[in-house]
Amino acid sequence: MRIRKVVIEKADRLYQLPPDPMAYLASERRRTLPRRIPSLDLATFNWPLAFDNGAVPSAGLLPASESELAGLKEEIAAWFQSHHGTKIDPEKEIFVGGSISTLLYLVALAFVDSGDLVFVPSLGVPHYRRVTGAVGGEALRYEISAKNNWLPSFDRITSRAGRVARVLFLNSPHNPTGAELDTRIMTDLVWLAGKENVLLVNDASHSALSGHKSISLMSISGGKQVGVELYSFPRTFGIPSIPLGFAIGNKDAIAGLKAATQVVPQVIYSWMISMAREAIHSRSDRLEPVRRQIAQSRAAIMTLCETLELEPAGYQTIPFLWAKIEGRRPSSALAATLFRRSRVLVTPGSAFGDNGEGHIRFSLTAGPDVIESARQRIAKKLTLLKLVERS
Repeated sequence: MRIRKVVIEKADRLYQLPPDPMAYLASERRRTLPRRIPSLDLATFNWPLAFDNGAVPSAGLLPASESELAGLKEEIAAWFQSHHGTKIDPEKEIFVGGSISTLLYLVALAFVDSGDLVFVPSLGVPHYRRVTGAVGGEALRYEISAKNNWLPSFDRITSRAGRVARVLFLNSPHNPTGAELDTRIMTDLVWLAGKENVLLVNDASHSALSGHKSISLMSISGGKQVGVELYSFPRTFGIPSIPLGFAIGNKDAIAGLKAATQVVPQVIYSWMISMAREAIHSRSDRLEPVRRQIAQSRAAIMTLCETLELEPAGYQTIPFLWAKIEGRRPSSALAATLFRRSRVLVTPGSAFGDNGEGHIRFSLTAGPDVIESARQRIAKKLTLLKLVERS
């Protein structure tokens, strides 16, 4: 008997996930310049530190032992106390896991049930909304906009919804604007979270790249009682891009992350542990070459902004530049035009939320040479267009 075509329906949650920031490319790839012209990517975050030859010895391909993980946690605790002045229990207050996106998913899996309310930034990367939707939670946005210099407003926490919400995802330094919470705002937030019984989860993955010490949630009085903070080993200690991060904070939250690995097991290899420990012990600042490249790229992007008549609008704390578009031109339209005419990739601000409309985000990991090549391409097209308009 011949089987009829089977209709495989996707779960509703997949249709409710926020779109990819580069979704505008789907239609533009069919109407752009010939493919022999390579695209210049000023949108993607590409970690500039690469592996050395022989960086992964064959002996390190085995999964890390419990003693190796325990040793790494002790190193993290010692670093954190030295860097932020906060004492951490290595066993109960540190969790070592995968990438930042994986850690966020484990948080949602551990603490969000179907229908639970979760506070997410109205402007930000889509990870927080995605993990909330993936476990059946309902994202409730708190305001981040230019009206408050891109600093978040937490008024909704004290509303009726705040009294039933389970988790608040925080991102300081903020992507894409670079805004950071100071001690006063962080202290007020900790007090509110304690009052409303909300778990704070701060994504601090870019906190080490600015060169100055960011305020840690854990350094605030009561911070460990109400929240956890997430870090990336590559972006904190200057190692090649490997899917390895850690969470620090409330012991019950850390226990929840460990329990969630029964659903999503974490495989951490011995060579990863060795690389991380070596970086923590390193006497040299391994992030200095990255910061230097970011500074050079920022200067090059400023020149590109002048060419495009864009106004820098964010803060210099993250490896991105947030720029305002002159007039009321939609960000997706400008991004599509740059790709169609010059094969230059940028991220439209609308991809981060409605309050990002009218802005563009550039990645500063592209390198100054790539940025200058993009500027020359764009300037050439703009010159041709002006000549056509005059004729």
